[in-house]
Amino acid sequence: MPELPEIETIKLQLGKVLVGQRIVNVIVNNNKSVRGDIGEIRGRRVIGIRRMAKVLLIDLDGDLTIAIHLKMTGQLIYDDGKGRVAGGHPTGDFAGELPSKHTRVMIELTSPPATLYFNDQRKFGWMKIVESSKLKVESFIKDLGPEPLELKKDEVIKLIKLIKKSKRAIKLVIMDQKIISGVGNIYANDALWEARIRPQTVANQISVERLRILLKKIHLVLREGIKYGGATAADSKFVNLQGMGGHYQDHFRVYDRRGLPCLKCQTEIKKITLGGRGTYYCSKCQIV
Repeated sequence: MPELPEIETIKLQLGKVLVGQRIVNVIVNNNKSVRGDIGEIRGRRVIGIRRMAKVLLIDLDGDLTIAIHLKMTGQLIYDDGKGRVAGGHPTGDFAGELPSKHTRVMIELTSPPATLYFNDQRKFGWMKIVESSKLKVESFIKDLGPEPLELKKDEVIKLIKLIKKSKRAIKLVIMDQKIISGVGNIYANDALWEARIRPQTVANQISVERLRILLKKIHLVLREGIKYGGATAADSKFVNLQGMGGHYQDHFRVYDRRGLPCLKCQTEIKKITLGGRGTYYCSKCQIV
């Protein structure tokens, strides 16, 4: 599943080709992939693109927003007849004939004539039409925890107090979107290594000072993920909108490095399972 840096990369790339375009037609091939009255977006102009956690938001004039969650296998492909930009779960659809059997929604644009394809193999992803002014009350937004890249001092204090109340493993806590938004498996593993915290450590057993460090390290690895255009890894399968894999995988600290030497102490990286997800750590460096 694409994580915060991957969705941020998609946002930045789509902003180059979508803003200013007008929607002339919408074709829905799978009603389960769409929520709200998608017919309302016909004739609307794209005025901006945002991201909230892992949700991509395409703002239109007339107080409407297209909210898109790619989930596990969703992808967006923009094709103007001269070339393509594509992002999300990489499949042959990136270079194959479109629409394909995985195409759920097609948004036809003008100036120049182009189409934005929303494909999704497993049909877990969705596209929802919402009123922009009421976006914050939507369940997929209002229940989100604070944005880790924009934490203010008072939010840090509240967040640490919330984490300290939990009896769950710290990795599961920081991946809980209701506590802190946008942190997925890859960046949780690496941030915990940076903070020298074992992923299985119970959250309420970690000191306030160490949690402050962890929040800083989450910020660090997410910013680095954005810098390198996200990660192309075995479970995330992310490819950015230029059709090229992200490069954060070249900078993994512990994620997907089982059996390899720790970058600091050369101890062999271990792998366990937490919450059904592969979890990696160094038994020597991660001492808390």
